[in-house]
Parts: sequence; structure tokens; C-alpha cells
Amino acid sequence: MRTKLFLAFVLVILIALISNLIFEQLIMRDFDEYIRGTREDHLYWVMASVEGSYQDGRWDMKVLSESVHWGMMLGYDVRVEDREGREITNSHIVMASLHPTMKRRMESIIHSHSAEGEYERYPLYAQGSELGTLSVRSLKKEGPVKVKEAIFKERGRNFLIMSFLMAGVSAVAMAIFLSLTLSRPVRRLKTAAERVAKGDFNARVTAASKDEIGRLAESFNYMAEALQKEELLRKRLTSNIAHELRTPLAVMKAQAEAMIDGVIENKGEGLENIRNEIEKLTRLVEGIEDLTKAEASFFSQGEYRRINLKEFLRGIEGSMDPIFREKGLQFSLVDRGDMDVTADLDKMEMILKNVISNSLKYTGKGGVWIDYGREGREFFIEVRDTGMGIPEDEMPKIFMRFYRGRGATDKGVGIGLSLVKELVDRMGGRIEVKSKVAEGTAVRVWLPIRTGL
Repeated sequence: MRTKLFLAFVLVILIALISNLIFEQLIMRDFDEYIRGTREDHLYWVMASVEGSYQDGRWDMKVLSESVHWGMMLGYDVRVEDREGREITNSHIVMASLHPTMKRRMESIIHSHSAEGEYERYPLYAQGSELGTLSVRSLKKEGPVKVKEAIFKERGRNFLIMSFLMAGVSAVAMAIFLSLTLSRPVRRLKTAAERVAKGDFNARVTAASKDEIGRLAESFNYMAEALQKEELLRKRLTSNIAHELRTPLAVMKAQAEAMIDGVIENKGEGLENIRNEIEKLTRLVEGIEDLTKAEASFFSQGEYRRINLKEFLRGIEGSMDPIFREKGLQFSLVDRGDMDVTADLDKMEMILKNVISNSLKYTGKGGVWIDYGREGREFFIEVRDTGMGIPEDEMPKIFMRFYRGRGATDKGVGIGLSLVKELVDRMGGRIEVKSKVAEGTAVRVWLPIRTGL
């Protein structure tokens, strides 16, 4: 990538060089055409002045000399001939006839003997009749006009050269800077990707900016974190499944062997025991399916939407109220008024339903209430019940997978709160649990208030 960037800037420099050369040629050509156009205008002025010196069928030598003088001032070596080709006057004659002071000034500007090249001949006319011929050629001229022409050309070339050098040096410096700046994070991403490909899911890259490279680094880190979590979950899930399957399978095997050996004479009782263990296995498989569905959401950033928290909780209350009625328990929402929050609805619904279901398991009388509120840059949802409470020695274990507290009134497999903890962590939140035995439990989930959505 670094080489490609550098070559791209070199190409830009070459294009700039070609553009400068073309630009220089165009400017100089336009300037030369301007000079040629001006020279032609001057020549026509001299011709008109010379033709105007022919009056009443003869040449007015005073006016003609002034015309030739004017032509010399414009940088021409002038010679005038009549129709027969006889020379009437020229620049040397006019120069010799000038006043000494004027002559010295003229010689300081014009060298009358410095003319080079062949004469250009132009016919002279008066009232449609040919008068003679004007022959001109350029003199080596010194003075401000000639100097200004040379200065203009030199400064034009110097400007183009300097602008090219400045652009070229800047482009090279920018190429080196950008190639190093852009390629460094890409190289870090490449190295980290190679580590992940080899199974090292701890690889991370630093997102130093918020541009495309920075967002790519954030996406890579999210991917690596998801892969790492998936690998840990796979190992833990495999271990948990093996542990949970071992007991019912061992019981079923023992019961079957006992019936085969005749140790258990009442085969109906033995089959009933086997059926109970099969039901445990069925519930375990169903719990694993729920776990798999929940874990699938861990690896998705989810869609955050702005919602009215009160209305959202009302929906949860309405969907789960029949279960509480069936058990003879109260279930209601504490109305704290409207509150707009931004959240991942799928994850938040999964969290709440698991917490509420867990309260239902350990509540024999009274009921469950949902409360909510906001403090600082966080909002909370609290589920409190009047259940049996959690003994102090069980508190550190409640978020462990497949752990079931003493006194549960259903036959769950003990994964609800572990999923809640993992989902809340994924959303950048935290959980607080307060409980008293025989009085009840309050589970409060804190989630950050997201902005910019």
C-alpha cells in the first residue's frame, strides 16, 4: 500500500511537470505572438508615416526623415527606395543628420550597425499608385522595453520552475507522510488479523482516529471480541453440557441395569424414574436451545432505537400478566411518567423477561413490580418481588450458568440470570442485586443513555 501511494504521488508530480511545461509553452507562445503583433502594428505605423511623406508627387524629405527616425526608435533598420529602385534615404543617413545630443541618445539605445538578417520588403502606395519600397530589418535594441521583455520571460520561467519545485517537494513530502500515516494502521490491522487467523483472539488494534481506518479498527476489535467470546462460550457450554448430562444419564443407566438384573422388581417404578430423568434431559436441551438463541445476539451490535420506556414496559407487563394471574400473584408497573431512551429493544426485552421469570420462580405470594428511572447519564429498570429472597452465601453464584437456587418453584435449568449478566455487559451496563431472605429481591439493571442516534 505504501508503495502504491508513493507511486500515485509520483504520477501526480509527473502530471504537474507536464502541465507546467505545457503552460510555459503556451504563455511564451502567447507572449511572442503579442510581441509579433505589436511589431506588425509598429511596422504598419512606419509604412503609413513613410507613405504620408509623399505629397504632391514628391517626397517631403523632412517628414520622411522623421518617419525613418520613428522606425529606428521602434527598433527597425529602415531603407526607402523609389519606383526605379533608387535609394532615397536610410537609417544611417538619418542618424548622421541628427543633432549631436539626439544622436548620442539614439546611439545609447540603438546600434544602427547591429542589424542582422535580410531586409523584408514592403511596397508603398499613395492613392492606388506604387511609390516605391520600404525595406526593414530588426536592430539590436537596448532600453527599458527590451529589458522588460527579457525580464518578463525570465520571471515567467522562474515562477513556473519554482511553482513546480514547490508542488513537487510538497507532493513528495505528502506522499511520504501519507504513506507512513495510512499504511501504519493498515499494517497493524494486517498483523492483528494474522494473529486472529492463528487462533489468538486477544489481538486488538488501537483506533487512533474516527475516520474510515478508525472505524475499520473498531469493527475489527468488535469482530475479534465476538470471536473470543464465542470461543469461550463454546468451551464453557461444552463443559456445562457434559456436566449436566452426566447425572441424568448415570441415573438412567443405573435404573435400566437394576431392572435388567432384577434388583428392581417393580419395573413401572423404574420406568417412571427413567421418564423423570428424560424430562430433565428434555428441559436441559430446551434450555441449551434458549441459550444458543440468546448467545446469537451477543455477536450482533444490534439496532438501537429511541423509545418511550414507559410504553415499552407496559408491553412487557401486558405480555406476562397472564402467567402471574395463573399463579395468583400480583404483577404491575410503577408509573413514573414518560421517559424517552435509546436502546437495543431485542436485548432489553430478553433481559427483562429473564429477570421477571426468575422472580416468578422464587415468589410464592405477594407479587412482582417493575420500576424505572434516570440518574445522570444512565437509566435503570428495577424488578422487585416479595419472594423468598436469596441467602447471602448464594449471592456470588446467582449469575453462574446452570446454577439453581434453593427453593425454586419450577424446573428450570439455571441459565436465565447468567444470560442477563452477559447481555447487560454487552450493552455497556451493570446489575445491582439486593435481597433479604423471606422478604424479597430487587434486581436493578443500569444502562447508559446513548446520544447521537
